Amino acid sequence: MKAEETRVPTQEATTRRGFAGWLAAAVAAVASWATAGTLCRRGPRRGAAETGAPLPVAPGNWLVRMQQELLRALERPLAARRWVMVIDPRACIGCQACVIACRAENVTGPAGSYRRVPEAPAGAFPRLTNVFMPTNCVQCDDLPCQRAVPPGMITKRPDGIGEFDYARLKGAYAEAAAKACPYRAVHVDDGRFFTEGTPQVQAYERRTFTEYQNTMHRNALGLAVGAARKCHFCVHRLEAGVLPACVTVCIGGAIHFGDLADPPSTVSELLRSHRSVRIHEEAGIEPRVYSIEDGLQGAPGHACATCH
Repeated sequence: MKAEETRVPTQEATTRRGFAGWLAAAVAAVASWATAGTLCRRGPRRGAAETGAPLPVAPGNWLVRMQQELLRALERPLAARRWVMVIDPRACIGCQACVIACRAENVTGPAGSYRRVPEAPAGAFPRLTNVFMPTNCVQCDDLPCQRAVPPGMITKRPDGIGEFDYARLKGAYAEAAAKACPYRAVHVDDGRFFTEGTPQVQAYERRTFTEYQNTMHRNALGLAVGAARKCHFCVHRLEAGVLPACVTVCIGGAIHFGDLADPPSTVSELLRSHRSVRIHEEAGIEPRVYSIEDGLQGAPGHACATCH
């Protein structure tokens, strides 16, 4: 039997096939460009009456939904609003974005932040994980910090937010308020800057900002050295129709804010559909920050109690 011949492609054949492949790719690219050009060409201009309807809110987009609920709440009187925050530690990834956003919004120095995200290990090898728990002032209805200082230094707004009088709540009174808080949510501003010791303190640390509807400037305007400070749910943003800074930057969707007096609101729905806990609720101070207590994925039996 005649052996099969092994054909080795010549250089000319290889070159020809390579050229043919290149040519096919070029034709495909040109066709693709032509199609894109056709699709992207601008059509006749439509009149205002023909403008398309706004896009609907994507299902599950809680941030957009909470923004709409905020605007709805602002249409009601101040005393008819009941601001609360619902934290879902299962969704927190410990990125610290809320802490940074809060520092930038409220211009806090190195002495403290309005927000912290403590973490703790949970589970047992080989199923180990970390529990992250965003925390801030819980706007107690019966403020322990208020009871620790003379009347008028700390007041409670009708919507539930606790306000500090920076001009008076300073020095020994500020220290007393910070010590009285069971959540360690109050800190005393010592006037230092993060960029001290560098060629120049940066402008973003010296900029003016708004708190309690007043223009502030650390160490100069409205905020004396030694004043006590804490989270106020970004009340200046709320009054302008904008959600708190920490809520808007939470990429895990762990922080929810809204009006508990509004039954269809996101926070009301979350508290109806999940088991929740308020840290130090046993003290009878009625905190307005709730934490979902349904357990953490990968760490059975662990939830808020892991950190508290």
